Amino acid sequence: MIRDRADIDCYICMRSRPDIILTPEILVPRLGDALVEEGLLTSEQLLSTLEAQKQARIKGESPLLGQLLVQMGYIDRITLDRAVTSQILKLQTALQQANQTLELRVQQRTAELEKANQKLQELNKLKNNFISNISHELRTPMTHVKGYIDLLLADDFGPLNPDQHQAIGVLKRASERLARLIDDLILFSTAETSTIQIVKQDIDLFGLAREVIDRNQSVASQKNIHLWLDCPQQSLHAYADAERVHWVINQLIDNALKYTQPDGEVFLRVIPSNGDITVSVIDTGIGIDPARFDEMFEPFHQLDGSSTRKQGGTGLGLTLAKKIVEAHGSHLAVSSVLGKGSKFDFMLQSRPN
Repeated sequence: MIRDRADIDCYICMRSRPDIILTPEILVPRLGDALVEEGLLTSEQLLSTLEAQKQARIKGESPLLGQLLVQMGYIDRITLDRAVTSQILKLQTALQQANQTLELRVQQRTAELEKANQKLQELNKLKNNFISNISHELRTPMTHVKGYIDLLLADDFGPLNPDQHQAIGVLKRASERLARLIDDLILFSTAETSTIQIVKQDIDLFGLAREVIDRNQSVASQKNIHLWLDCPQQSLHAYADAERVHWVINQLIDNALKYTQPDGEVFLRVIPSNGDITVSVIDTGIGIDPARFDEMFEPFHQLDGSSTRKQGGTGLGLTLAKKIVEAHGSHLAVSSVLGKGSKFDFMLQSRPN
């Protein structure tokens, strides 16, 4: 089938020449083929006209195919105009049908995506309900386990020899760790189904920070890590949820101790700043690739996800810390350099608004 490439080239040429009037003919592709198909022109006449058009272009002229057909007497102007109009209407109809088909496909695809999104929401709800139910079911027997461990350590069932005391001590530490994991799961399921509830009040931030440092000093000493508190004011108060803020700071300190090598340092810095208070946890540990900052806040995710990873945990700590900080109207910021350490900080109100 002959394609009127010459007309296309001619159209491009005419677009660059404002002195030439554009006609409807240039809007119709393959006009010559259409005229042949409708029996208004023979193939020989079309070939002859295309050859004449080619020769005209060599001379620097740019005649349209229809113009030459009329000049060469193969077709009259009225018939040509009717054919052009007919082709334009066909093109318009085809364009409308294509648009309708496209719109229908878009609607179908949108419906599919909405259905898939609804299914994901249902699965996410089931997951959260499962986590919540399992966590609460685990909490009751864990309370009993911890209670009896405490009774054993207190010699309420009779004296224990040193080896027995040591074994029960290991059980106690393991039960405390498991209890913390259960509490994290419950907090996460609550955060996923609704916003984390916080109760703001005036809290002694210096005392809270001192308590977190004291709580983690034993772990730091075991790893030969220097754990410091940098707080210039011993009378420093914030307007926040004491329990939640304590949890966040303790979580950040715990992470810093995990990923800091022996003889390293971890700092808890609490500094008044422009009427608010900046809380920072800084370490000299292994650091984090900046490209993975968003990844480390994903739930149930460890940056070291290999089967040989050294550090335990559910991968919920930073996820929950971020949610708690945001519930306070703040933002948990992170900066890090691989091999040199990391810094996590957030702001707290020093007084109610």
